Amino acid sequence: MTDAAADALRDLVATSLERVKELRRAGDLAVLLAAANAAADEIEQRVGERLDDAERQALTAVRRFTFNAAADCWPGWSVPDKPPEKRNLPVALALAQRSARLTEKLGLGPLQEGTGIWLCGAFDLALGKHADASSAFGVARRHYIAAKAPGLVLLMEGYIAIVRRITGDQIPADVEDLQQITARIEAGAFEDGAEWIAQLRTALKVFAPGIMLP
Repeated sequence: MTDAAADALRDLVATSLERVKELRRAGDLAVLLAAANAAADEIEQRVGERLDDAERQALTAVRRFTFNAAADCWPGWSVPDKPPEKRNLPVALALAQRSARLTEKLGLGPLQEGTGIWLCGAFDLALGKHADASSAFGVARRHYIAAKAPGLVLLMEGYIAIVRRITGDQIPADVEDLQQITARIEAGAFEDGAEWIAQLRTALKVFAPGIMLP
């Protein structure tokens, strides 16, 4: 890539990042998703197969803003006052999958890959695609094991347990249920442990409102 092309790419990335930030603050999720996808398309079209530094930085930015835009649309962060716009969920899932593919392409490591796959599974859960969600959480768990992130391993086990509760699958004797997992997170004294427990409890309320965690 020539110096002029690299400068033009950096300008495009900067403009795209600012636009996505503005739309995240504005809160119109449909507009945010469309803009994030359009910006990602435009940037990726300028990037070749052999990534130089400028192209790699550009794709890293795309990976980040597509993840953030998709994450803003996940309805499991809090118990909503009204049902979410379901038409946004498949679009957000596709954007999360796009971010996850970029994470793998850029070789950002198992921790980042696990997080990208988790978000895809989170949208599968929101869409009622429980088998896909359980599979994604399992893959993310393996990445977190590789990353030596035991707290996040437990978080994924918590999401798998939520899926089991929703689907009514019998939990094998050697597999912990959600209450046991949250107890282990609490006992682990992880820096983000309280936040993870609250996240699991909230997700259970949002996606399985008739099921209570003792």
